Amino acid sequence: MIESFFEPISKTLIKKKNKGIISANIQLNTTLFPSLSGLDVAIIGIGPNADLIRKHLYQYSFQFSGIEIADLGNLKHQNTVANINAGLAECLIILRENNVIPIIIGESMNYSSALLNGVNFSSIDYALVSPYIDLTADSITKQLLKKNKHFHSSFIGTQTFLNTLDSIQECSDHFCENMGLGHTRNNIAETEPLLRQADLFEFDFRAIAHKDFASATESLPNGLTNHEACVICRYAGISNHIGVYLLNNFILNKENETDQMQAAQMIWYLLNGIDNRFNDHPNIKSRNFIVYKCHGENGEDMLFINSLATGRWWMQVPDKQPQKKKVIKFVGCNEADYDIAKMGEVPEKWYRASVKS
Repeated sequence: MIESFFEPISKTLIKKKNKGIISANIQLNTTLFPSLSGLDVAIIGIGPNADLIRKHLYQYSFQFSGIEIADLGNLKHQNTVANINAGLAECLIILRENNVIPIIIGESMNYSSALLNGVNFSSIDYALVSPYIDLTADSITKQLLKKNKHFHSSFIGTQTFLNTLDSIQECSDHFCENMGLGHTRNNIAETEPLLRQADLFEFDFRAIAHKDFASATESLPNGLTNHEACVICRYAGISNHIGVYLLNNFILNKENETDQMQAAQMIWYLLNGIDNRFNDHPNIKSRNFIVYKCHGENGEDMLFINSLATGRWWMQVPDKQPQKKKVIKFVGCNEADYDIAKMGEVPEKWYRASVKS
């Protein structure tokens, strides 16, 4: 059973029993393990980071009316990468079978094995907030490519001088989005369509500037602000598709309570987003969507749909093999992409999706 994988939560972390705070309104693995029946979101800790975050998260206001939340405690392990990934993968399988969304409070480790073995998708869209385009051999994107399960990756907040020209080119070759730090900060709303279509979300705390967050595993002078990190987490939360959330690459200490609170607030915004999901899944046959068909100058047929409920836009991924029965695939986009298409030009995202399909 899944409870055998977890250490109970220390009752010392539950300081107050105010009715309006999180600890009074979610299931906690203290004496009884939470029931997965009817559960929507499960918090999983890997190590000390989780307990330092919990003491603040538990005291924050509970404003979630549409989701049931539980904190399962910290994963039991022998502090080896292989052991942690094996145990976490088993837990993810069980949670996914029960339609429970996990929020994983990591440490500083490669969890790609757990995520890839614990999430059974045939085609995965991965979103990573990080200063790096992570295409190393053991990265999630590279492993997905190797297994032929990669559909799309979004690297958000990357810093150009930290990434080689080869990695930038490879990113483009594999239908990966590279949204640089400057563009991310100046156009943060443009991260929402990328996160909207993702299946897996990882936030690498090295993406936050050192002056705003000193507990990342690498101290970088440039990066996101604390506020921007919370905005991105809320966008990730409202995504209809993301089924696993991971916070990674940070080591908290007892002295730096500001960083503890920052991480706790990011989790609060993930929960707030999940609680406020629009559930406007793109459907060309639904009356809730307007369908727009555009024709490119070189014969490209492009289909866009717009949600009447939220105003959000999607484009249909071109199907190069229409004779084969496949689920219609959509990717999030902006109205600007439609504006380009209706002029007879091909938006870059549509072109890159057509190469991938």
